[in-house]
Amino acid sequence: MKLQLMTGVALAATLLAAPAMAQDPSAPPAYGSTQLSSGFTPDPMSIGLRAGGAIDASQASDMCWGYITHQPSYNLDFEAGNAFDLYFSAASDVDTVLVVHQPDGSWACNDDGDGIGLNAGVMIENPQSGTYNIWVGTYGSGAGYEPAMLHISELAFSTENIYSQSPDASMAPEYGATNLRAGFMPDPRTFQVQAGGDVNLSRTTGTCWGHTDQAPDLWVDYEADGEHRFYISMESESDTTLMVEGPGGDVFCSDDEIGLNPGIRIDEPMSGRYAIWGARYSDGADVPATIYVSELGYLGEVDTPPVLDYSLPSNYGSTTLTAGFAPDPYNVPMQAGGDVPVMEAVGGNCRGYATTAPDYDITYEAGSFDLYISATADRDATLIVNAPDGSWWCDDDSAGDLNPGLVFDSPMSGRYDIWVGTYSEGPLADATLHISELGWGSEFLPSPQLDFSLESNFGGVSLTGGFTPDPYIVELVAGGDIAAEEGADQFCRGYVTAQPDFELTFEPGMLDLYISALSDSDTTLVINDPSGNWVCNDDGSEGLNPGIHFEDPQAGVYDIWVGTYWEGEGAPAQLAISELGFLQPE
Repeated sequence: MKLQLMTGVALAATLLAAPAMAQDPSAPPAYGSTQLSSGFTPDPMSIGLRAGGAIDASQASDMCWGYITHQPSYNLDFEAGNAFDLYFSAASDVDTVLVVHQPDGSWACNDDGDGIGLNAGVMIENPQSGTYNIWVGTYGSGAGYEPAMLHISELAFSTENIYSQSPDASMAPEYGATNLRAGFMPDPRTFQVQAGGDVNLSRTTGTCWGHTDQAPDLWVDYEADGEHRFYISMESESDTTLMVEGPGGDVFCSDDEIGLNPGIRIDEPMSGRYAIWGARYSDGADVPATIYVSELGYLGEVDTPPVLDYSLPSNYGSTTLTAGFAPDPYNVPMQAGGDVPVMEAVGGNCRGYATTAPDYDITYEAGSFDLYISATADRDATLIVNAPDGSWWCDDDSAGDLNPGLVFDSPMSGRYDIWVGTYSEGPLADATLHISELGWGSEFLPSPQLDFSLESNFGGVSLTGGFTPDPYIVELVAGGDIAAEEGADQFCRGYVTAQPDFELTFEPGMLDLYISALSDSDTTLVINDPSGNWVCNDDGSEGLNPGIHFEDPQAGVYDIWVGTYWEGEGAPAQLAISELGFLQPE
């Protein structure tokens, strides 16, 4: 290999001299130039340089990516032959790009060359003679100027990088090596290490995190038996990470699997060498840490596989139902959720978190009806059912509105064990299990109603005709989670709470009564008048503001809701009660 490396002084001077402008093929190349003729030796010719820049490479061509300097990194004056293609490749610890300006003025660009990972490679078929202006950039912005190597060849791309500080599993481990066979004792094996180093894993691997050394901390040569899982974990008083390279070259990473401690579980370990790096999450001095190697679990503690166990007593009881049962649906209130990851316990398309024991079980004698099992909850819920033949059935949102539902066509007689889970891990959620032969249980639930007997959200007032000040203003928050057309009257609109927002007790005089709302959001009004009638409005005042005009108003109680037209967060609003007119924006 022929290597040209620019000195540090000249390199720094060149970088400082680069102005922030568009790329310029005529500018002097930052790292020099050379003349080559087809058949040149040695092949490849390699040049040490720094990749990167502040100019978006797409300024050269829409087909280019990354960030480059305004002047080329290197120029090649090439005399082509007829036998070879021309290969340009760039190797670095960071994701590189190549931008090549060809003798005919066209551009050739690449991010990740064929077969060379995150290293860039451009192949020119039937190359022209002339000058090739070559930029070596970085895919991401703000990467600085990273050490890299440019390779020019007529044979193939090259990934050789003498500046690499990437983790190297072939380097001798800093804290020794050990040989283990499946079933080893004692378990766990522990190793005292110093976690940390100068290599930034997020930049050199792209998939792992933390800072470590180039050499691994530990080699473990492991003979697997196909029956044991393999656990590698680390414990420290600092926030640490782990990287493991397995026998097949697969890389495993972990950050916070056990609190701030990392842990890697390999379900089907291969026999061979595992290179292990202990890293510190943030840059800084190395920290003491203990690496655990185990077949039991993280930190050597027994890892109990997650399971849904239908042999356990159900959390909320059981029942026996025969086709044609009444009432239908049969409803069971419960708490949905748990700490068992359903996908790990059951597999397939099952989702959510549930308890180990079933929530409910039914012994069902089938007839000519289909069987519907569904749930409603105040959070996104899931449903898991073990049928009489032992098969698993799962659902997430088939019953609508994030509610799960399963329908068994021509159901079997026997026992159905049922779990109601929450889609996300967290606290339990109030839920109702529905068992029916008619449809989803949510179809039979009564719609929530507006209840004027409840205490109002923002108080109340008694007013007599001729009241002052006029208008009477109430500051409140509009909105809620009940659709007014379902909770009050089909002609009402918006979303409100079950309880009124304000209660007006009114003794009329000679004037009409105006009730309106003013908000920056689209609001609605829902009023239950003294006769018990529902009176509603959307945009009766100015703009998107609602207003209701009562001519010859009745004496009595007016329960008032201020809603938002769209479902969602509440909106600050002013409720105005007047005998003069609707409240107008200033």
